[in-house]
Amino acid sequence: MTIAATHKHHHGVFAPSMVGIGLSLATLPLHLLIAHEQSVELAAVMVAMIGAIYVGFAIQAGSVRQIAVESVVATLFMVAALAGLWLSPWVIPAAYVLHGLWDWLHHDRDHSADLVAPRGWYPPFCAAYDWVFAFGLAALWLA
Repeated sequence: MTIAATHKHHHGVFAPSMVGIGLSLATLPLHLLIAHEQSVELAAVMVAMIGAIYVGFAIQAGSVRQIAVESVVATLFMVAALAGLWLSPWVIPAAYVLHGLWDWLHHDRDHSADLVAPRGWYPPFCAAYDWVFAFGLAALWLA
């Protein structure tokens, strides 16, 4: 990759990542205003919903293989949300970290041939949101 291509690549990641970080920091305070149990429930519902977003991208792409892969992964995030509700709430921040990694796999075009490749802004936006939210949520729950 040339220096110009590297700069363009990083610039294309920076702005969406900053928006993801900002949105995460804007939504975290809500968890200070509600009871801990409600915070766990809200975070679980959100991670299940976030986990299913790529199914929609796969349906748009029209590939049966991509729809199958994304549906299986979305189901795993749903299971993680339920595990966070039924077993330990700490599964939920871990699921956000894992979803951020899943986002990053979608962004890395060299390794995502079998994954849905939505518009370039979405994976870095969502990964940044997920990672900041995971660590912010853990900090709030430990406080």
